[in-house]
Amino acid sequence: MEYIYYKDAKGNFGDDLNAWLWPQFFGPHNPSSPHAFVGIGSILCHDSPLFRPLTGRRKIVFGTGVRPAYKSFTFGNEWDVRFLRGPLSAHYFNNEHPFIADAAYALGLSESFDRIASTPKKYKVSVIPYFRSLPFFDWEKVCAELGFHYISPTAEHGIEHTLEEIASSEFVIAEAMHGAIIADILRVPWSRFVLSTPFTEGSGVSEFKWMDWLFSIGQTGTDTAHIKLYRKSFLHGWLKKASGNVLNTEFLVKRAVREDLVKQLAGIRNFSLSSDNAIQEINTRFFDEIAALKAELNTVHHGDRSII
Repeated sequence: MEYIYYKDAKGNFGDDLNAWLWPQFFGPHNPSSPHAFVGIGSILCHDSPLFRPLTGRRKIVFGTGVRPAYKSFTFGNEWDVRFLRGPLSAHYFNNEHPFIADAAYALGLSESFDRIASTPKKYKVSVIPYFRSLPFFDWEKVCAELGFHYISPTAEHGIEHTLEEIASSEFVIAEAMHGAIIADILRVPWSRFVLSTPFTEGSGVSEFKWMDWLFSIGQTGTDTAHIKLYRKSFLHGWLKKASGNVLNTEFLVKRAVREDLVKQLAGIRNFSLSSDNAIQEINTRFFDEIAALKAELNTVHHGDRSII
């Protein structure tokens, strides 16, 4: 199959999981396949450039999430929706399609899972920022100051290395949603913080996708540390006065933001984890969905000699 997902030039761990995970179940990436597989990501949105080249091809939705936009997204006849990420995505389509959980939970059924999950613990607390938060600070220095371990969301050392880094942590503090999701799959307690996503992704999109996932695993009361990225500098008051209160501009004051970031991260005490029963149910449903799709694709493959 051809695996469809967002690709960032500098890498993004959650999205790049697709290329590592799905070949373990459905074979290597094949752009000539008539089947386009839409898995990990919040990419079901109006006029997405990811889907424009796929006109006329079957698109299989497997645990994907909605990205809310100013215009609604609809499925056409070419879409084969197996299941969506969570209840918010399902409600978006008037509950016409089922949901299970984020597609990344298939990791728990992968051939690599037991080995990765048994990685010895090396770090007390690890921090995984959102990949678009990286330009704002030297995250390794921030983590060193706190006595925490830094895990890059770009996975520059490879997906397996990043998975092992999460598995070897006793606790994870994540701004990257898939940092928290993978921690949950690997049974590493996690906590969330918010820094740049209201500006770099949009608070509506960020909250929608996080709540979509959290509701799917029965976590509705998780704590979140909110760090305000922008602060007013002395110029703010001057500009307001000079413009007759027309301008209301905020500035990134790195020192103030960094101090708040360190304080907030250091103060995190409450961590979350889905129940073992929730994981067992997700694994069972994912197993059935994977088995059904593999059986169907193998039948098509042997029947008309097409390439999966």
